[in-house]
Amino acid sequence: MSIRCNPIFRPLLLVSCAALHFQASAADEIIIDGGTDNAAPAEIVIDGGQPSGGEILIDEPAAAAVAPAAETHTAGNFRIGIDDVRFEYGSFTHSGSASNRALYGKVAASANWQPDPAWEMQLAARVDGYEEDGSDDFSKLDGDYGDSFVRYRGDNLKVTLGTQTVIWGRLDELPLSDRVSTADLTRGVVDDLEDRRRSNPMLRVESFIAGGKLDLVWLMDFRAAEMPDRDSVWYPVDRRKGRLLGFDPDDVPPALIRNAVIDEDEPDGDGGFGARYTRSHSFADIGMTVAHTRQSMPYYRAVGNTLHTEYPRSWAFGIDAATNIADAIWRIEAVYSSDNPVTRRDLSYTTVEAVQWGVGVEMHPGDGDARVNLQLIGSNLIGAPHILDRSEIYTFNGEIEIPFDRERWRASLDFNLGLDAKDVYLNPEVAFLGWEPHELFVAAHYLEGSVNTLGGFYRDASMVNVGWRAKF
Repeated sequence: MSIRCNPIFRPLLLVSCAALHFQASAADEIIIDGGTDNAAPAEIVIDGGQPSGGEILIDEPAAAAVAPAAETHTAGNFRIGIDDVRFEYGSFTHSGSASNRALYGKVAASANWQPDPAWEMQLAARVDGYEEDGSDDFSKLDGDYGDSFVRYRGDNLKVTLGTQTVIWGRLDELPLSDRVSTADLTRGVVDDLEDRRRSNPMLRVESFIAGGKLDLVWLMDFRAAEMPDRDSVWYPVDRRKGRLLGFDPDDVPPALIRNAVIDEDEPDGDGGFGARYTRSHSFADIGMTVAHTRQSMPYYRAVGNTLHTEYPRSWAFGIDAATNIADAIWRIEAVYSSDNPVTRRDLSYTTVEAVQWGVGVEMHPGDGDARVNLQLIGSNLIGAPHILDRSEIYTFNGEIEIPFDRERWRASLDFNLGLDAKDVYLNPEVAFLGWEPHELFVAAHYLEGSVNTLGGFYRDASMVNVGWRAKF
């Protein structure tokens, strides 16, 4: 049998299910499933097929920072296992690329303990391996913590202390209200949003107030973005060609970049705080965000012969909404931010105000299994002086997914197209899904554009990948 419910009732059902004792045959199954705007649906599976009783598997979005779904060992309420594994081989297709091929591997695991329904403890870690060969060879193995925390759940309160991954916002892949997460830039644009974020230290308090949810976050210790190796094709400073991401080489002398000392010093102290309130109305789901945080992605400031990384604090005020009209989900999001780093034409540094906005629609044409998600996003600096940065950026992006052969295969296309300047990113992929939860895939990443755009800077990083991935 199957039971499905609205996500708003999930906390109550979690407690209720934990108190139940099931005696069922191997065929009995209860599924309680729900989701968020920007993540895969959450799912609880209670399977009575084991003689010793039911087993509860919980799989929620990364933003919720909960226990993993799969365990290799279960002893009462203690679970330990592998959550995510991946291996990829990539071949760079552009003749100007500094690398010929790339290898990437990842293993993420966690241990979770719930001594009683009110308390939960988790330790998580990951290991990533990178290798590129070409004119600038490198290989490295990095270990990192994952979502590791102590959590208390009350009747109307959830408090989580530790390292967590929290992604706010309404739009897919490019949520504008995402102000408390730490970016993972180690593989450039290759990964999906959830794989382009790292866990960071925070105190998070969640509560239901006035018919909605209030989410409060304090970033106890600032964690800057995880950067690629300096010899990687994804590093935002190309010293071989004397180029800096986001700038025209005619404006910034290549010799300055080639000879510059790169100082990636991170500021001390906390990363700031943020608050987000969401509520579902009959006409739409509404969200509001207020944050005063440092941006995790570095901005390179020229100081003499040094490129010094800046992480300015910025106030952000955002509002977003989603509604269902004509069998399609329509999304809108707008954010004002106070201090955005820019470089004047004399290479001096300053900050300016900015507004980012986006609208999107997600639909299933013909009520079929195919999914189409389309978005228009704009970024406009306010009162900017004469600068080298782009003061206006407009992009059209989205994703098309088509399952076939009884959903054993999936063809997809992710894309991002610049509207004010040539900026192209295309990511077609074909994946075999018949070996669940494993996926075998072949994908391409094509980048092209003007010299001061993302696609133009990374055009030499166009590549074809084959690999295997699994999330348990």
